[in-house]
Amino acid sequence: MTRVGTALFNCMGGCLRSDGGYDFRRLQRAAADLDAAPALWLINEAKLWRANANVGLHGAAEALSDELGVPYVGVLGTCPRGPIPPAIVYDPTVLVLRTWWNPDDPYGYADKLNVARFAVRDSAPDGDSRAEFLTWVDHWHPDSGTIRRQEAARLSRYGRDTRLPVIGGGDLNANASGPHLPQRDWTVASSQRRSAEARRLPDGTWVADTEAVDHLLGYWDGDRRVAGCGYHAIAELAWQTGSATALLPTVNNNIDSGGAIIKDWLVANPAMVPYVDPHSYRVHIPSGDPANWPSDHRLVTAAFDLAETCPPLGGEPR
Repeated sequence: MTRVGTALFNCMGGCLRSDGGYDFRRLQRAAADLDAAPALWLINEAKLWRANANVGLHGAAEALSDELGVPYVGVLGTCPRGPIPPAIVYDPTVLVLRTWWNPDDPYGYADKLNVARFAVRDSAPDGDSRAEFLTWVDHWHPDSGTIRRQEAARLSRYGRDTRLPVIGGGDLNANASGPHLPQRDWTVASSQRRSAEARRLPDGTWVADTEAVDHLLGYWDGDRRVAGCGYHAIAELAWQTGSATALLPTVNNNIDSGGAIIKDWLVANPAMVPYVDPHSYRVHIPSGDPANWPSDHRLVTAAFDLAETCPPLGGEPR
């Protein structure tokens, strides 16, 4: 087994300064709380990291390397809303990147953007036999549940229909259904946020718009999830083990009026679930002066132990 630590973080504004430079000390502050260096970082809001020969991407990888002592490298994804793509930063001594579609590749497919194929370096001595997995990182639309549902559909094929282990993560800008999850008081939220993240029932009350996340996980029915694309929320896997902190909000307090919820989700498909360590899941709550917090979102981490028997990608549908 090879343990692959995974970190999910919305890097607020990409650590971009008003003068056009970057203050990656904020990213380092987010990482300083970690007991072990993750092999895989799934990062949102890599604002302008592609500008000037990817100076932001490389600067972020260098900053994490300096903080954690790991020779990180990274790749940038794409976001249709502007120059705030997601990014993946990884430890090349642990993981081998095998595929990553560039946003401007004329041969790319929409459902393969922001999806990486990795092999685990120590799982076998040669490339033909190494264990592989897929990972995706995404940042869903903040203002439209309709668009979020379309974004969920784009990732549905990596659920139960994919035989490779898959771990996905992103700021999905929405909650899932279920009374066990943190809830938001929509009577306190602004009208703009209600229209963006909630829906109005016929009796006039407002409830969270959970359709997009439920499309991945399934909707809550009594005491379990039903339907969906087969993904499992790692937060819920941890909660099912009895963890008292598994369902902490991933947005800092006093950021969203009406209460903080889970917006940053780490999910695993059925092929990955057996390898996930649910006890490793953690939402890192920043301490000290809020002015010094690295982001309005919290760092989320988990780990999986990938077996050498995981199949290579050959035969995976296009």
